[in-house]
Formats: sequence, structure tokens, C-alpha cells
Amino acid sequence: MAVAMLGTGCGADRVTDPARATTCVELVDAGRATAEKVLERLGDRTLADLADDDPSEPFSGLEPLLRPDVFASRAIDLGCGPGELADLACTAYQGISHLARSDVARAYLAPYFAACD
Repeated sequence: MAVAMLGTGCGADRVTDPARATTCVELVDAGRATAEKVLERLGDRTLADLADDDPSEPFSGLEPLLRPDVFASRAIDLGCGPGELADLACTAYQGISHLARSDVARAYLAPYFAACD
């Protein structure tokens, strides 16, 4: 899901929960917050490190953070199309790549930047 840190207004709280998003911009903002949490959790861990935790599901520790069903259903509720979300994410994800400290983290972010090319 696409993500963002676009201004939500002076003094407004940043939306970090996709279920609370009331606009496509807020939904992308919640996605950026999720991506930041994922990158923090990944740190500089390698795929082998993740597989040590759970060889059959190396990314299972990230599942509670990702919540793809919540993002997808909220996007439908708000009428946010994939193209609009991708465009918003291009702006929103600027400046987040420095948080990706491992190959796994950079691979996680790659799809968000692919739409920006």
C-alpha cells in the first residue's frame, strides 16, 4: 500500500492508522507511518536473520504492522485508486530511503519508488 507524510494542516495530528483516514492523502500518510515502523523493525537485519526467527515465514513478524486488508478496504471506502495512491506515495516517501539500512529494507521500499520513475 502506498504511504505519505503530506501536510495535514497546521497543528493537525498525523494519521497513522489507516482505519482513521478520511482522505486519500491521510491514507497514504498512514502508509508512510507503517513503512517507518517496518523499516525500524527491519533495521540492518538480513534475510538470513529474519529466517532464523521463523524459517517458514521470515516476514511473519511484520504482518501485524502491515495490515494490507485494512489499507485496501479503506482505499475502496474513500475511492482512492491505485494510480492516485502511487502518485501521492511518490511525494510522501521522499526522504524515507535513508531509513532503509539493509538489502531487505531497500527491497521493501523499492515498489513504492518504482511508480515514481
